[in-house]
Amino acid sequence: MKGILFDFNGTLINDTQKHEEAWQAFITKVTGSPVSKGDFAKYFHGKNAQHTLEHVFKRPLTAQEVADYAEEKEALYRALCLADPNYSLLKGVPEFLTLLQKEQIPFTIATASGKTNLDFYFDTLNLNQWFQLDKVVYDDGKMISKPDPDPYLKGAARLRLLPSECVIFEDAPVGLLSAYNAAAAQIVAVATSETKDSLAKLPGVSLIVADFTDPTLTVLIDQFTKKS
Repeated sequence: MKGILFDFNGTLINDTQKHEEAWQAFITKVTGSPVSKGDFAKYFHGKNAQHTLEHVFKRPLTAQEVADYAEEKEALYRALCLADPNYSLLKGVPEFLTLLQKEQIPFTIATASGKTNLDFYFDTLNLNQWFQLDKVVYDDGKMISKPDPDPYLKGAARLRLLPSECVIFEDAPVGLLSAYNAAAAQIVAVATSETKDSLAKLPGVSLIVADFTDPTLTVLIDQFTKKS
Protein backbone atom coordinates (compact mmCIF):
# COMPACT_ATOMS: atom_id res chain seq x y z
CA MET A 1 0.00 0.00 0.00
CA LYS A 2 1.39 3.35 -1.05
CA GLY A 3 -1.44 5.90 -0.90
CA ILE A 4 -4.89 6.74 0.44
CA LEU A 5 -8.03 7.94 -1.36
CA PHE A 6 -10.87 9.54 0.56
CA ASP A 7 -14.48 10.01 -0.38
CA PHE A 8 -15.55 13.31 1.16
CA ASN A 9 -19.25 13.62 1.99
CA GLY A 10 -20.18 11.18 4.74
CA THR A 11 -16.56 10.11 5.07
CA LEU A 12 -14.48 13.11 6.09
CA ILE A 13 -17.54 15.11 7.07
CA ASN A 14 -20.80 13.79 8.47
CA ASP A 15 -23.17 15.77 6.27
CA THR A 16 -25.43 13.10 4.80
CA GLN A 17 -28.48 14.44 6.64
CA LYS A 18 -27.86 17.95 5.31
CA HIS A 19 -27.67 16.69 1.75
CA GLU A 20 -30.90 14.76 2.21
CA GLU A 21 -32.65 17.80 3.68
CA ALA A 22 -31.48 20.01 0.80
CA TRP A 23 -32.51 17.43 -1.82
CA GLN A 24 -35.93 16.97 -0.21
CA ALA A 25 -36.52 20.73 -0.17
CA PHE A 26 -35.43 21.09 -3.80
CA ILE A 27 -37.33 18.06 -5.08
CA THR A 28 -40.53 18.91 -3.20
CA LYS A 29 -40.36 22.36 -4.77
CA VAL A 30 -39.96 21.11 -8.36
CA THR A 31 -42.07 17.93 -8.24
CA GLY A 32 -44.47 18.47 -5.35
CA SER A 33 -43.46 15.32 -3.45
CA PRO A 34 -40.43 14.12 -1.44
CA VAL A 35 -38.07 11.23 -2.20
CA SER A 36 -38.22 7.83 -0.52
CA LYS A 37 -35.34 6.47 1.54
CA GLY A 38 -34.83 3.72 -1.01
CA ASP A 39 -34.51 6.20 -3.86
CA PHE A 40 -31.88 8.14 -1.93
CA ALA A 41 -29.72 5.06 -1.60
CA LYS A 42 -30.14 4.14 -5.26
CA TYR A 43 -30.07 7.46 -7.09
CA PHE A 44 -28.52 10.08 -4.83
CA HIS A 45 -25.70 8.97 -2.53
CA GLY A 46 -22.38 9.00 -4.37
CA LYS A 47 -23.99 9.85 -7.71
CA ASN A 48 -23.06 12.75 -9.94
CA ALA A 49 -25.48 15.62 -10.50
CA GLN A 50 -26.59 14.58 -13.98
CA HIS A 51 -27.47 11.03 -12.88
CA THR A 52 -29.48 12.29 -9.90
CA LEU A 53 -31.25 15.17 -11.60
CA GLU A 54 -32.29 13.15 -14.63
CA HIS A 55 -33.88 10.70 -12.19
CA VAL A 56 -35.70 13.58 -10.50
CA PHE A 57 -37.00 15.12 -13.75
CA LYS A 58 -37.49 11.79 -15.57
CA ARG A 59 -35.91 13.13 -18.77
CA PRO A 60 -32.50 13.93 -20.26
CA LEU A 61 -31.16 17.33 -19.18
CA THR A 62 -28.83 19.71 -20.95
CA ALA A 63 -25.49 20.48 -19.34
CA GLN A 64 -26.76 23.95 -18.45
CA GLU A 65 -29.92 22.57 -16.83
CA VAL A 66 -27.81 20.18 -14.76
CA ALA A 67 -25.53 23.01 -13.66
CA ASP A 68 -28.41 25.34 -12.76
CA TYR A 69 -30.50 22.79 -10.88
CA ALA A 70 -27.47 21.38 -9.07
CA GLU A 71 -26.41 24.82 -7.91
CA GLU A 72 -29.92 25.56 -6.64
CA LYS A 73 -29.83 22.42 -4.51
CA GLU A 74 -26.24 22.94 -3.36
CA ALA A 75 -26.97 26.50 -2.28
CA LEU A 76 -29.61 25.08 0.07
CA TYR A 77 -27.07 22.53 1.34
CA ARG A 78 -24.34 25.13 1.96
CA ALA A 79 -26.79 27.30 3.88
CA LEU A 80 -27.54 24.33 6.16
CA CYS A 81 -23.81 23.84 6.73
CA LEU A 82 -23.22 27.48 7.62
CA ALA A 83 -26.22 27.53 9.95
CA ASP A 84 -24.87 24.55 11.92
CA PRO A 85 -22.49 25.56 14.74
CA ASN A 86 -21.11 22.01 14.70
CA TYR A 87 -20.22 22.06 10.99
CA SER A 88 -16.74 20.52 10.93
CA LEU A 89 -14.67 17.60 9.76
CA LEU A 90 -15.48 14.23 11.31
CA LYS A 91 -13.92 13.57 14.70
CA GLY A 92 -10.25 12.68 14.41
CA VAL A 93 -9.90 13.68 10.74
CA PRO A 94 -7.52 16.66 11.25
CA GLU A 95 -5.21 14.58 13.42
CA PHE A 96 -5.29 11.64 11.00
CA LEU A 97 -4.51 13.81 7.97
CA THR A 98 -1.68 15.51 9.84
CA LEU A 99 -0.27 12.08 10.72
CA LEU A 100 -0.38 11.07 7.06
CA GLN A 101 1.59 14.20 6.19
CA LYS A 102 4.13 13.46 8.91
CA GLU A 103 4.61 9.93 7.58
CA GLN A 104 4.78 11.23 3.99
CA ILE A 105 1.91 9.00 2.85
CA PRO A 106 0.31 10.37 -0.35
CA PHE A 107 -3.45 11.01 -0.18
CA THR A 108 -6.23 12.88 -1.93
CA ILE A 109 -10.02 13.13 -2.29
CA ALA A 110 -12.29 11.55 -4.92
CA THR A 111 -15.77 13.03 -4.52
CA ALA A 112 -19.01 13.30 -6.47
CA SER A 113 -19.29 16.91 -5.27
CA GLY A 114 -18.99 19.68 -7.85
CA LYS A 115 -16.38 22.44 -7.97
CA THR A 116 -18.51 25.05 -6.18
CA ASN A 117 -18.96 22.82 -3.16
CA LEU A 118 -15.32 21.76 -3.28
CA ASP A 119 -14.25 25.42 -3.13
CA PHE A 120 -16.69 25.91 -0.25
CA TYR A 121 -15.09 23.05 1.70
CA PHE A 122 -11.59 24.35 1.09
CA ASP A 123 -12.63 27.82 2.28
CA THR A 124 -14.72 26.87 5.32
CA LEU A 125 -12.79 23.80 6.53
CA ASN A 126 -9.28 24.97 5.64
CA LEU A 127 -8.62 21.85 3.58
CA ASN A 128 -5.53 23.41 2.00
CA GLN A 129 -3.70 22.48 5.21
CA TRP A 130 -3.71 18.89 3.95
CA PHE A 131 -4.92 18.69 0.34
CA GLN A 132 -3.72 20.06 -2.97
CA LEU A 133 -6.75 21.23 -4.91
CA ASP A 134 -5.30 20.21 -8.26
CA LYS A 135 -5.04 16.59 -7.08
CA VAL A 136 -8.66 16.34 -5.93
CA VAL A 137 -11.10 14.45 -8.16
CA TYR A 138 -14.57 16.02 -8.30
CA ASP A 139 -17.62 16.02 -10.57
CA ASP A 140 -16.49 18.14 -13.51
CA GLY A 141 -19.38 16.97 -15.68
CA LYS A 142 -17.36 14.08 -17.05
CA MET A 143 -17.24 11.90 -13.94
CA ILE A 144 -18.95 8.52 -14.22
CA SER A 145 -21.06 7.92 -11.12
CA LYS A 146 -20.18 5.40 -8.47
CA PRO A 147 -20.37 2.35 -8.31
CA ASP A 148 -18.31 2.73 -11.46
CA PRO A 149 -14.63 2.79 -10.41
CA ASP A 150 -13.99 5.98 -12.43
CA PRO A 151 -13.59 8.40 -9.46
CA TYR A 152 -11.06 6.16 -7.74
CA LEU A 153 -9.18 5.29 -10.92
CA LYS A 154 -8.73 9.02 -11.46
CA GLY A 155 -7.82 9.57 -7.81
CA ALA A 156 -5.10 6.93 -7.90
CA ALA A 157 -3.76 8.44 -11.14
CA ARG A 158 -3.52 11.86 -9.45
CA LEU A 159 -1.21 10.22 -6.90
CA ARG A 160 0.65 8.44 -9.72
CA LEU A 161 -0.36 5.12 -8.20
CA LEU A 162 -2.49 2.14 -9.16
CA PRO A 163 -5.78 1.60 -7.32
CA SER A 164 -4.32 -1.70 -6.12
CA GLU A 165 -1.71 0.37 -4.27
CA CYS A 166 -4.31 2.50 -2.48
CA VAL A 167 -6.49 2.26 0.61
CA ILE A 168 -9.94 3.77 0.02
CA PHE A 169 -12.12 5.31 2.74
CA GLU A 170 -15.87 5.41 1.94
CA ASP A 171 -19.19 5.58 3.78
CA ALA A 172 -21.97 4.80 1.28
CA PRO A 173 -22.67 1.33 -0.15
CA VAL A 174 -22.52 2.65 -3.73
CA GLY A 175 -19.14 4.25 -3.00
CA LEU A 176 -17.82 1.14 -1.33
CA LEU A 177 -18.77 -0.81 -4.44
CA SER A 178 -16.90 1.77 -6.50
CA ALA A 179 -13.82 1.14 -4.36
CA TYR A 180 -14.27 -2.61 -4.78
CA ASN A 181 -14.68 -2.24 -8.54
CA ALA A 182 -11.47 -0.22 -8.61
CA ALA A 183 -9.64 -3.19 -7.02
CA ALA A 184 -8.38 -1.15 -4.07
CA ALA A 185 -5.64 -2.63 -1.89
CA GLN A 186 -7.89 -2.21 1.13
CA ILE A 187 -11.32 -0.66 1.77
CA VAL A 188 -12.21 1.11 5.00
CA ALA A 189 -15.90 1.81 5.63
CA VAL A 190 -16.88 4.82 7.75
CA ALA A 191 -20.15 4.18 9.60
CA THR A 192 -21.72 7.63 9.54
CA SER A 193 -24.92 6.84 7.64
CA GLU A 194 -25.03 3.02 7.60
CA THR A 195 -24.77 0.48 10.41
CA LYS A 196 -21.56 -1.46 10.89
CA ASP A 197 -23.47 -4.70 10.32
CA SER A 198 -24.76 -3.58 6.92
CA LEU A 199 -21.35 -2.29 5.87
CA ALA A 200 -19.69 -5.56 6.87
CA LYS A 201 -21.81 -7.39 4.27
CA LEU A 202 -20.37 -5.41 1.36
CA PRO A 203 -17.60 -6.95 -0.76
CA GLY A 204 -14.03 -5.94 -0.07
CA VAL A 205 -14.61 -4.09 3.20
CA SER A 206 -11.79 -5.05 5.57
CA LEU A 207 -12.18 -2.44 8.31
CA ILE A 208 -15.12 -0.43 9.67
CA VAL A 209 -14.72 2.68 11.84
CA ALA A 210 -17.15 5.13 13.39
CA ASP A 211 -14.71 8.03 13.05
CA PHE A 212 -11.00 8.71 12.71
CA THR A 213 -10.20 8.27 16.39
CA ASP A 214 -10.54 4.50 16.01
CA PRO A 215 -7.29 2.90 17.29
CA THR A 216 -7.31 0.33 14.48
CA LEU A 217 -6.28 3.12 12.12
CA THR A 218 -2.90 3.15 13.86
CA VAL A 219 -2.43 -0.42 12.71
CA LEU A 220 -3.32 0.68 9.18
CA ILE A 221 -0.67 3.41 9.24
CA ASP A 222 1.86 0.90 10.53
CA GLN A 223 1.30 -1.12 7.36
CA PHE A 224 2.48 1.86 5.35
CA THR A 225 5.46 2.72 7.52
CA LYS A 226 6.84 -0.65 8.60
CA LYS A 227 10.24 -1.52 7.24
CA SER A 228 10.62 -4.48 4.90
